[in-house]
Amino acid sequence: MAYIMTKTRSLFGGSLLAALVIAAPFAPASAQDNGTVVLASYGSVWQEALEKALKPFEAENKVKVRFTAGSSADNVARAIAARNRPDVDVVMGEEMTFGQGRAEGIFEKLDPAIVKNLANIVPEANMGGDGVGVIMQAIGFFYRTDVFQKNGWAPPSSWDDLLDKKFCHRSGWSHPNVSFSYYTLMMLGGGKPDDVMAGARKVAAIKDCIDTFDPTAAKTVEKAQLGEFDIGILAHQLVLTLAKRGAPLKYADPKEGAILQFSTAAVTKNAPNPKMAQALLNELVSERVQVQLVEAFNAGPVNKNVKVPDELFNAGAPDPTRMTGKNYVAIQTDAILKNRRQYIQDAVRLFGQ
Repeated sequence: MAYIMTKTRSLFGGSLLAALVIAAPFAPASAQDNGTVVLASYGSVWQEALEKALKPFEAENKVKVRFTAGSSADNVARAIAARNRPDVDVVMGEEMTFGQGRAEGIFEKLDPAIVKNLANIVPEANMGGDGVGVIMQAIGFFYRTDVFQKNGWAPPSSWDDLLDKKFCHRSGWSHPNVSFSYYTLMMLGGGKPDDVMAGARKVAAIKDCIDTFDPTAAKTVEKAQLGEFDIGILAHQLVLTLAKRGAPLKYADPKEGAILQFSTAAVTKNAPNPKMAQALLNELVSERVQVQLVEAFNAGPVNKNVKVPDELFNAGAPDPTRMTGKNYVAIQTDAILKNRRQYIQDAVRLFGQ
């Protein structure tokens, strides 16, 4: 999570993000209920947007999409626990939780004969045939335009700018277990999955300038909106949303590359309604649904036939029709998961010294 915000309300799902969605009561569909397909999503505005976007799919297939709400981690954990008797057809998450589910073997291979839109998505959104990215976001800088202008500072352009002492006590940092922070450490160390501790040592060298490590991405967003930070790392649509609410903030891509992150979807093995599950996943990356998700979340679509409006593109949204010339760093899920827990523990110990 991904952690996404709309123009008027906030959504916390996955990653990107520590999710704050409260799961709604849910009655599972039976394996014989072929008129229902169950989608584990994030609830809240995600569910509202998808309910609207999927109405044509329901009408055309004479099927009802039933939602169960939870965070990315909750959705995958629930699917793992129910692996012997799945009650969910499609599970949404983000790269890390998707990778955990794939490692547990709970996802079905996608059928290109049904998921025909696989041919239309950007290569980065194809999760090895086990799932797809549904929307994408760029993770890079937020900075206060008023403070930068007052001091005559150029906009941040390198991940190393976060270490500049001129931002002492004014830079936003979150706990290493928050995706934004973890990827920041990785990029500061060199940009590879095993560079996290090299980045953590750089941060430890300036820890006297860091007042606190926020426990969640939501806390960083709150402080950025309140003007407590002059610089930090967030997803592009979060920065755009805060700016539209009046905060003097702007997004910028680091020259070494912004992190390209996805909200994901995958079909569970032995799903109650397997064919309709594959059809639903195909619909999620269709042009008609992708257009609505871009509008709802200010995110980048994964379908190459959907162009991002210029205003949104200029604000930092990835555009599948204009990826050439942009520098994005893909998340190497399996390589990151291999040592992620240990690196988080080691970084926390290092910052606590």
